[in-house]
Amino acid sequence: MNTFFARVRAHLRAFVVLLIMLAFGSSAWALADRRFEVVTFQCPGTTAYHLCQSQFDHLNNVTTNGKFLAMGSDAHKTEVNGNGNFLAVYYNTLNDNFSTETATQKADEIQNWAKAQFPGGVPQWIILNEISAGNWPGNQAYRTWVVGVCSRLHNTYGHAVIVCAPFTVPANNAADWTALGAVANVGIEGYLSGALINSHANSVSWCQSQYQDYLNHFTAVGVPSSKCFLVEDFAQTTSGTNWGRGGCSYAGWDNAINARSTAAHNIGFPGFVSFAWGFNDMLVSDTDLLHFEDTYRAKTLP
Repeated sequence: MNTFFARVRAHLRAFVVLLIMLAFGSSAWALADRRFEVVTFQCPGTTAYHLCQSQFDHLNNVTTNGKFLAMGSDAHKTEVNGNGNFLAVYYNTLNDNFSTETATQKADEIQNWAKAQFPGGVPQWIILNEISAGNWPGNQAYRTWVVGVCSRLHNTYGHAVIVCAPFTVPANNAADWTALGAVANVGIEGYLSGALINSHANSVSWCQSQYQDYLNHFTAVGVPSSKCFLVEDFAQTTSGTNWGRGGCSYAGWDNAINARSTAAHNIGFPGFVSFAWGFNDMLVSDTDLLHFEDTYRAKTLP
């Protein structure tokens, strides 16, 4: 009975948020937690890679403030908004045409794609995947291009940009990191695998020290802490993989998700991005996939 009334209260909160959205339009997203779940459908897909309706439903859960579902279209907008949540744009091919398009042309291409994919209105938040680990460190033209793309998306089109960065120690190019942090949030891909966390006794303090180190490195090159989001990987990866589950046991993955989520929350990152929910190299059942989504969603983030 208590569970029933808890669900009723949760859906009433979602209804209130929906009324606010209808009354105030796009400004309602300001109420939501800066928690972004990347849920791009791949269905039926394969056993090793799929993201179908039930997986989406478990991440599109009702929360007190609402959160963001980062997607490639607004096909599920009614479901997202109906649970008091909000859409964000997920754009997967940031680096395509770097050598042939100017930053302005690329930003315009992204915006035009978003307008076509989100005919009900382009969301304000946009996640760009991802800075090139090969080009950024030694290619000034590329760094200038990325900053230019994010600048136009932010300044011309009004987007709140999250650009994912596959670095934990951005030791150089401070001027460019500072410029990027002025127009975008940087999504630090600071992956701690389940197996690695298990090997450190699922220690929250150990996870926290790793995340704090990543944050310190980014602020040292000029990205404000208020612009440093954390990105974590939830793929069912096999043993020896340095991200996602890493082949650990069922209980071990639960413990690792709990430990690193608590650590990320303790650090106080202004935003959190989860992704790779569809990757299933361990070939676990959908029942297991949904269980681990539920383990994650029960944690308070950011």
